[in-house]
Amino acid sequence: MKAGLRRGALLLVFAAGGVLAWRFIRKPDDTKLEFVTVSIGRRDITATVNATGTIEPIVKVMVGSQVSGRIQTLSANYNDPVKKDQILAQIEPSSFKARADQAEAQLGKARATVLDADRAFRRSQELAAAKIGSQADLDAARTKLQLAQADSKQAFANLSQARVDLANTRILSPIDGVVISRSVEEGQTVAASLSAPTLFTIADDLARLQIVANVDEADVGQVAEGQDVSFTVDAFPQSTFKGTVQLIRNSPENVQGVVTYQTIIQVANPEQRLRPGMTANVTIVVAKKKNVLAISNAALRFRPPKSLVGGNPKAEDKASAEKKKGKRQKSRVTVWSLKKGSPQPEKVRIGITDGAYTEVKEGLDEKDVVVVSAQSAGSPGPG
Repeated sequence: MKAGLRRGALLLVFAAGGVLAWRFIRKPDDTKLEFVTVSIGRRDITATVNATGTIEPIVKVMVGSQVSGRIQTLSANYNDPVKKDQILAQIEPSSFKARADQAEAQLGKARATVLDADRAFRRSQELAAAKIGSQADLDAARTKLQLAQADSKQAFANLSQARVDLANTRILSPIDGVVISRSVEEGQTVAASLSAPTLFTIADDLARLQIVANVDEADVGQVAEGQDVSFTVDAFPQSTFKGTVQLIRNSPENVQGVVTYQTIIQVANPEQRLRPGMTANVTIVVAKKKNVLAISNAALRFRPPKSLVGGNPKAEDKASAEKKKGKRQKSRVTVWSLKKGSPQPEKVRIGITDGAYTEVKEGLDEKDVVVVSAQSAGSPGPG
Protein backbone atom coordinates (compact mmCIF):
# COMPACT_ATOMS: atom_id res chain seq x y z
CA MET A 1 0.00 0.00 0.00
CA LYS A 2 2.73 2.41 0.99
CA ALA A 3 4.79 1.45 -2.07
CA GLY A 4 1.84 2.34 -4.29
CA LEU A 5 1.44 5.73 -2.63
CA ARG A 6 5.13 6.45 -3.14
CA ARG A 7 4.89 5.53 -6.85
CA GLY A 8 1.86 7.83 -7.25
CA ALA A 9 3.63 10.74 -5.58
CA LEU A 10 6.66 10.28 -7.83
CA LEU A 11 4.45 10.25 -10.92
CA LEU A 12 2.83 13.55 -9.84
CA VAL A 13 6.22 15.18 -9.30
CA PHE A 14 7.48 14.08 -12.73
CA ALA A 15 4.26 15.28 -14.38
CA ALA A 16 4.51 18.73 -12.76
CA GLY A 17 8.16 19.03 -13.76
CA GLY A 18 7.33 18.09 -17.31
CA VAL A 19 4.65 20.77 -17.52
CA LEU A 20 7.03 23.44 -16.21
CA ALA A 21 9.80 22.33 -18.56
CA TRP A 22 7.43 22.47 -21.53
CA ARG A 23 6.31 25.99 -20.61
CA PHE A 24 9.89 27.27 -20.42
CA ILE A 25 11.32 25.35 -23.36
CA ARG A 26 8.60 25.85 -25.94
CA LYS A 27 9.18 28.66 -28.46
CA PRO A 28 6.62 31.40 -28.93
CA ASP A 29 4.52 31.16 -32.05
CA ASP A 30 6.08 33.80 -34.29
CA THR A 31 3.31 33.47 -36.80
CA LYS A 32 0.85 35.10 -34.41
CA LEU A 33 2.02 38.63 -35.10
CA GLU A 34 0.29 41.88 -35.84
CA PHE A 35 1.95 43.95 -38.57
CA VAL A 36 1.96 47.75 -38.61
CA THR A 37 1.74 49.05 -42.16
CA VAL A 38 1.85 52.38 -43.97
CA SER A 39 0.82 53.43 -47.46
CA ILE A 40 3.16 54.75 -50.11
CA GLY A 41 2.37 58.41 -50.80
CA ARG A 42 3.76 61.54 -52.39
CA ARG A 43 5.70 64.27 -50.61
CA ASP A 44 8.57 66.74 -50.99
CA ILE A 45 11.99 65.40 -50.01
CA THR A 46 15.07 67.47 -49.27
CA ALA A 47 18.40 65.68 -48.88
CA THR A 48 20.94 67.44 -46.68
CA VAL A 49 24.49 67.12 -45.40
CA ASN A 50 25.28 68.27 -41.87
CA ALA A 51 28.59 69.73 -40.70
CA THR A 52 30.06 72.15 -38.19
CA GLY A 53 32.30 75.10 -38.89
CA THR A 54 33.67 78.40 -37.69
CA ILE A 55 32.54 81.86 -38.78
CA GLU A 56 35.43 83.94 -40.09
CA PRO A 57 35.95 87.26 -41.92
CA ILE A 58 36.37 86.87 -45.68
CA VAL A 59 39.57 88.94 -45.54
CA LYS A 60 41.55 89.02 -42.31
CA VAL A 61 44.88 90.87 -42.22
CA MET A 62 47.47 90.51 -39.48
CA VAL A 63 49.24 93.84 -38.97
CA GLY A 64 52.75 93.57 -37.57
CA SER A 65 55.86 95.64 -36.99
CA GLN A 66 58.99 95.41 -39.11
CA VAL A 67 61.09 97.28 -36.55
CA SER A 68 61.74 96.79 -32.85
CA GLY A 69 61.04 99.42 -30.26
CA ARG A 70 58.71 100.77 -27.57
CA ILE A 71 55.08 101.56 -28.41
CA GLN A 72 54.78 105.32 -27.94
CA THR A 73 51.09 105.77 -28.80
CA LEU A 74 48.10 103.62 -29.81
CA SER A 75 45.53 105.15 -32.15
CA ALA A 76 43.16 102.19 -32.64
CA ASN A 77 41.26 99.89 -30.32
CA TYR A 78 38.95 96.88 -30.55
CA ASN A 79 35.99 97.30 -32.95
CA ASP A 80 37.30 100.62 -34.29
CA PRO A 81 36.62 101.20 -38.00
CA VAL A 82 39.82 102.14 -39.81
CA LYS A 83 40.80 103.39 -43.27
CA LYS A 84 43.70 102.31 -45.42
CA ASP A 85 46.99 104.01 -44.38
CA GLN A 86 45.44 105.24 -41.13
CA ILE A 87 47.95 105.26 -38.23
CA LEU A 88 47.24 102.47 -35.75
CA ALA A 89 50.29 102.87 -33.51
CA GLN A 90 53.55 104.78 -33.25
CA ILE A 91 56.84 103.21 -32.19
CA GLU A 92 59.29 105.55 -30.44
CA PRO A 93 61.04 107.14 -33.48
CA SER A 94 63.95 109.07 -31.91
CA SER A 95 66.62 106.39 -32.36
CA PHE A 96 65.49 105.74 -35.94
CA LYS A 97 65.56 109.46 -36.73
CA ALA A 98 69.11 109.67 -35.35
CA ARG A 99 70.19 106.78 -37.59
CA ALA A 100 68.63 108.48 -40.59
CA ASP A 101 70.43 111.75 -39.80
CA GLN A 102 73.70 109.85 -39.41
CA ALA A 103 73.20 108.06 -42.70
CA GLU A 104 72.43 111.36 -44.40
CA ALA A 105 75.68 112.86 -43.08
CA GLN A 106 77.64 109.82 -44.26
CA LEU A 107 76.13 110.26 -47.71
CA GLY A 108 77.18 113.91 -47.80
CA LYS A 109 80.71 112.94 -46.82
CA ALA A 110 80.83 110.22 -49.47
CA ARG A 111 79.64 112.61 -52.17
CA ALA A 112 82.33 115.15 -51.18
CA THR A 113 84.93 112.40 -51.48
CA VAL A 114 83.63 111.57 -54.94
CA LEU A 115 84.01 115.19 -56.03
CA ASP A 116 87.55 115.32 -54.69
CA ALA A 117 88.49 112.04 -56.37
CA ASP A 118 86.96 113.20 -59.62
CA ARG A 119 89.06 116.41 -59.60
CA ALA A 120 92.19 114.40 -58.88
CA PHE A 121 91.42 112.01 -61.72
CA ARG A 122 90.92 114.90 -64.17
CA ARG A 123 94.28 116.46 -63.18
CA SER A 124 95.97 113.09 -63.68
CA GLN A 125 94.38 112.86 -67.13
CA GLU A 126 95.71 116.35 -68.05
CA LEU A 127 99.21 115.57 -66.78
CA ALA A 128 99.27 112.25 -68.59
CA ALA A 129 98.15 113.97 -71.80
CA ALA A 130 101.00 116.52 -71.44
CA LYS A 131 103.46 113.69 -70.90
CA ILE A 132 104.17 115.03 -67.42
CA GLY A 133 102.29 112.51 -65.27
CA SER A 134 102.86 108.78 -65.31
CA GLN A 135 100.33 106.10 -66.33
CA ALA A 136 100.55 104.62 -62.84
CA ASP A 137 99.38 107.89 -61.27
CA LEU A 138 96.45 108.03 -63.72
CA ASP A 139 95.42 104.45 -62.91
CA ALA A 140 95.61 105.14 -59.17
CA ALA A 141 93.42 108.24 -59.54
CA ARG A 142 90.88 106.28 -61.56
CA THR A 143 90.71 103.53 -58.92
CA LYS A 144 90.33 106.09 -56.15
CA LEU A 145 87.41 107.68 -57.99
CA GLN A 146 85.68 104.34 -58.52
CA LEU A 147 86.05 103.46 -54.84
CA ALA A 148 84.63 106.84 -53.83
CA GLN A 149 81.67 106.34 -56.13
CA ALA A 150 81.02 102.88 -54.64
CA ASP A 151 81.16 104.32 -51.11
CA SER A 152 78.70 107.00 -52.17
CA LYS A 153 76.25 104.38 -53.45
CA GLN A 154 76.58 102.41 -50.22
CA ALA A 155 75.93 105.56 -48.18
CA PHE A 156 72.83 106.30 -50.26
CA ALA A 157 71.54 102.74 -49.67
CA ASN A 158 72.13 103.10 -45.94
CA LEU A 159 70.20 106.36 -45.91
CA SER A 160 67.33 104.80 -47.83
CA GLN A 161 67.15 101.89 -45.34
CA ALA A 162 67.28 104.29 -42.38
CA ARG A 163 64.41 106.30 -43.86
CA VAL A 164 62.38 103.10 -44.43
CA ASP A 165 62.97 102.05 -40.82
CA LEU A 166 61.92 105.49 -39.63
CA ALA A 167 58.75 105.31 -41.72
CA ASN A 168 58.03 101.81 -40.34
CA THR A 169 57.80 103.21 -36.82
CA ARG A 170 54.32 104.32 -37.90
CA ILE A 171 52.08 101.23 -37.97
CA LEU A 172 49.51 101.81 -40.73
CA SER A 173 46.31 99.97 -41.64
CA PRO A 174 46.77 98.11 -44.94
CA ILE A 175 43.01 97.99 -45.72
CA ASP A 176 39.69 99.59 -44.91
CA GLY A 177 38.06 97.52 -42.17
CA VAL A 178 37.43 96.93 -38.50
CA VAL A 179 39.93 96.13 -35.75
CA ILE A 180 38.92 92.74 -34.34
CA SER A 181 42.05 92.11 -32.29
CA ARG A 182 44.78 94.15 -30.58
CA SER A 183 47.70 92.43 -28.88
CA VAL A 184 49.83 95.36 -27.72
CA GLU A 185 49.68 98.11 -25.09
CA GLU A 186 51.25 101.57 -24.85
CA GLY A 187 54.75 101.37 -23.41
CA GLN A 188 55.19 97.76 -24.47
CA THR A 189 58.36 96.84 -26.35
CA VAL A 190 58.03 94.84 -29.54
CA ALA A 191 60.89 92.78 -30.98
CA ALA A 192 61.07 92.13 -34.71
CA SER A 193 64.41 90.33 -34.77
CA LEU A 194 63.23 87.07 -36.39
CA SER A 195 59.64 87.65 -37.50
CA ALA A 196 57.19 90.52 -37.47
CA PRO A 197 55.10 90.42 -34.26
CA THR A 198 51.35 90.75 -34.82
CA LEU A 199 49.97 93.91 -33.25
CA PHE A 200 46.48 94.15 -34.77
CA THR A 201 44.07 91.94 -36.72
CA ILE A 202 41.78 93.77 -39.16
CA ALA A 203 38.74 92.34 -40.94
CA ASP A 204 37.73 94.04 -44.14
CA ASP A 205 33.92 93.94 -43.77
CA LEU A 206 31.91 92.25 -41.00
CA ALA A 207 28.73 92.66 -43.07
CA ARG A 208 30.06 89.81 -45.24
CA LEU A 209 31.44 86.72 -43.51
CA GLN A 210 32.27 83.13 -44.37
CA ILE A 211 31.95 79.78 -42.64
CA VAL A 212 34.79 77.29 -42.89
CA ALA A 213 32.87 74.01 -42.44
CA ASN A 214 34.44 70.57 -42.12
CA VAL A 215 32.51 68.15 -44.35
CA ASP A 216 33.08 64.43 -43.87
CA GLU A 217 34.76 62.59 -46.74
CA ALA A 218 31.68 60.33 -47.04
CA ASP A 219 29.48 63.37 -47.76
CA VAL A 220 31.75 65.72 -49.69
CA GLY A 221 30.89 64.09 -53.03
CA GLN A 222 27.32 65.41 -52.69
CA VAL A 223 28.38 69.00 -51.99
CA ALA A 224 28.78 71.46 -54.86
CA GLU A 225 29.32 75.19 -55.32
CA GLY A 226 26.14 77.26 -55.33
CA GLN A 227 24.13 74.98 -53.02
CA ASP A 228 21.89 76.62 -50.40
CA VAL A 229 22.91 76.43 -46.76
CA SER A 230 21.10 77.05 -43.50
CA PHE A 231 22.84 77.20 -40.14
CA THR A 232 22.38 78.09 -36.50
CA VAL A 233 24.70 79.44 -33.83
CA ASP A 234 24.51 78.94 -30.08
CA ALA A 235 24.24 82.69 -29.49
CA PHE A 236 20.87 82.80 -31.32
CA PRO A 237 19.37 79.29 -31.01
CA GLN A 238 15.95 80.41 -32.25
CA SER A 239 17.30 81.99 -35.44
CA THR A 240 18.22 80.28 -38.70
CA PHE A 241 20.69 82.01 -41.01
CA LYS A 242 21.26 81.46 -44.74
CA GLY A 243 24.35 81.08 -46.87
CA THR A 244 25.71 79.64 -50.12
CA VAL A 245 28.50 77.14 -50.79
CA GLN A 246 31.35 79.03 -52.47
CA LEU A 247 34.24 76.56 -52.55
CA ILE A 248 35.22 73.01 -51.57
CA ARG A 249 38.94 72.91 -50.85
CA ASN A 250 40.83 69.93 -52.27
CA SER A 251 43.29 69.72 -49.40
CA PRO A 252 42.10 67.17 -46.80
CA GLU A 253 42.09 67.71 -43.05
CA ASN A 254 43.05 64.56 -41.11
CA VAL A 255 42.36 64.66 -37.37
CA GLN A 256 42.90 61.35 -35.54
CA GLY A 257 42.13 59.39 -38.68
CA VAL A 258 38.94 61.33 -39.51
CA VAL A 259 39.22 62.92 -42.95
CA THR A 260 37.22 66.06 -43.73
CA TYR A 261 37.30 68.72 -46.44
CA GLN A 262 36.98 72.41 -45.70
CA THR A 263 33.93 73.91 -47.40
CA ILE A 264 33.69 77.70 -47.65
CA ILE A 265 30.19 79.15 -47.23
CA GLN A 266 29.41 82.79 -47.96
CA VAL A 267 27.15 84.53 -45.45
CA ALA A 268 25.48 87.93 -45.49
CA ASN A 269 25.57 89.66 -42.11
CA PRO A 270 23.87 93.05 -42.63
CA GLU A 271 22.79 93.39 -38.99
CA GLN A 272 26.21 92.15 -37.80
CA ARG A 273 24.65 89.74 -35.32
CA LEU A 274 27.16 87.09 -36.30
CA ARG A 275 30.69 87.49 -34.98
CA PRO A 276 34.01 85.97 -36.03
CA GLY A 277 34.85 82.80 -34.14
CA MET A 278 31.27 81.61 -33.58
CA THR A 279 30.58 77.90 -34.14
CA ALA A 280 28.00 77.24 -36.86
CA ASN A 281 25.87 74.10 -37.13
CA VAL A 282 25.52 73.82 -40.88
CA THR A 283 22.92 72.08 -43.04
CA ILE A 284 23.75 71.97 -46.77
CA VAL A 285 20.88 71.24 -49.16
CA VAL A 286 22.40 68.78 -51.65
CA ALA A 287 19.19 67.69 -53.43
CA LYS A 288 15.53 68.64 -53.44
CA LYS A 289 12.56 66.93 -55.13
CA LYS A 290 8.87 67.83 -55.02
CA ASN A 291 5.81 65.55 -55.04
CA VAL A 292 7.70 62.26 -55.44
CA LEU A 293 6.71 58.78 -54.28
CA ALA A 294 8.14 58.32 -50.81
CA ILE A 295 8.49 55.46 -48.36
CA SER A 296 9.00 55.69 -44.62
CA ASN A 297 12.55 54.84 -43.60
CA ALA A 298 11.07 52.55 -40.96
CA ALA A 299 9.90 50.29 -43.82
CA LEU A 300 13.45 50.15 -45.17
CA ARG A 301 14.73 49.00 -41.77
CA PHE A 302 12.04 46.36 -41.13
CA ARG A 303 12.95 42.67 -41.36
CA PRO A 304 10.40 39.93 -40.51
CA PRO A 305 11.24 37.05 -38.14
CA LYS A 306 13.27 34.30 -39.84
CA SER A 307 10.60 31.74 -38.97
CA LEU A 308 8.09 33.56 -41.18
CA VAL A 309 10.48 33.99 -44.09
CA GLY A 310 11.72 30.44 -43.64
CA GLY A 311 8.19 29.17 -44.15
CA ASN A 312 8.24 30.68 -47.63
CA PRO A 313 11.32 29.45 -49.54
CA LYS A 314 10.63 31.68 -52.53
CA ALA A 315 10.43 34.76 -50.33
CA GLU A 316 13.62 33.75 -48.49
CA ASP A 317 15.51 33.19 -51.74
CA LYS A 318 14.28 36.49 -53.17
CA ALA A 319 15.21 38.42 -50.04
CA SER A 320 18.66 36.81 -49.92
CA ALA A 321 19.28 37.62 -53.58
CA GLU A 322 18.20 41.21 -53.06
CA LYS A 323 20.46 41.52 -50.02
CA LYS A 324 23.49 40.30 -51.97
CA LYS A 325 22.65 42.55 -54.90
CA GLY A 326 22.21 45.47 -52.56
CA LYS A 327 25.83 45.15 -51.55
CA ARG A 328 26.73 45.95 -55.15
CA GLN A 329 24.07 48.60 -55.73
CA LYS A 330 22.92 50.52 -52.68
CA SER A 331 20.07 52.19 -54.56
CA ARG A 332 18.20 48.84 -54.65
CA VAL A 333 16.71 47.57 -51.40
CA THR A 334 14.11 45.07 -50.20
CA VAL A 335 10.95 46.14 -48.40
CA TRP A 336 8.09 43.97 -47.20
CA SER A 337 4.48 44.16 -48.30
CA LEU A 338 1.66 42.31 -46.52
CA LYS A 339 -0.09 39.70 -48.66
CA LYS A 340 -2.56 37.19 -47.17
CA GLY A 341 -1.36 38.08 -43.70
CA SER A 342 2.29 37.30 -44.46
CA PRO A 343 5.15 39.69 -45.32
CA GLN A 344 6.47 39.34 -48.85
CA PRO A 345 9.72 40.91 -50.18
CA GLU A 346 9.49 43.62 -52.81
CA LYS A 347 12.42 44.90 -54.85
CA VAL A 348 12.55 48.72 -54.75
CA ARG A 349 14.90 51.26 -56.32
CA ILE A 350 15.30 54.30 -54.10
CA GLY A 351 16.64 57.83 -54.50
CA ILE A 352 17.33 60.70 -52.11
CA THR A 353 16.37 60.69 -48.44
CA ASP A 354 15.75 63.30 -45.77
CA GLY A 355 16.34 60.87 -42.91
CA ALA A 356 12.64 60.16 -42.33
CA TYR A 357 11.39 59.40 -45.86
CA THR A 358 13.13 58.12 -48.99
CA GLU A 359 12.25 58.63 -52.64
CA VAL A 360 10.89 55.54 -54.46
CA LYS A 361 11.99 55.44 -58.10
CA GLU A 362 10.51 52.07 -59.05
CA GLY A 363 9.08 48.89 -57.54
CA LEU A 364 6.11 50.39 -55.69
CA ASP A 365 3.06 52.42 -56.66
CA GLU A 366 1.11 55.07 -54.84
CA LYS A 367 -1.13 53.65 -52.07
CA ASP A 368 0.81 50.36 -51.94
CA VAL A 369 1.08 49.11 -48.35
CA VAL A 370 4.37 48.16 -46.72
CA VAL A 371 5.24 46.83 -43.26
CA VAL A 372 7.12 49.07 -40.84
CA SER A 373 7.01 46.95 -37.66
CA ALA A 374 5.54 43.83 -36.06
CA GLN A 375 4.39 42.90 -32.56
CA SER A 376 2.94 39.84 -30.88
CA ALA A 377 -0.81 39.50 -31.20
CA GLY A 378 -2.57 40.90 -28.17
CA SER A 379 0.39 42.97 -26.96
CA PRO A 380 -0.23 46.71 -26.50
CA GLY A 381 0.67 48.86 -29.48
CA PRO A 382 3.09 51.75 -29.36
CA GLY A 383 1.95 54.80 -27.43
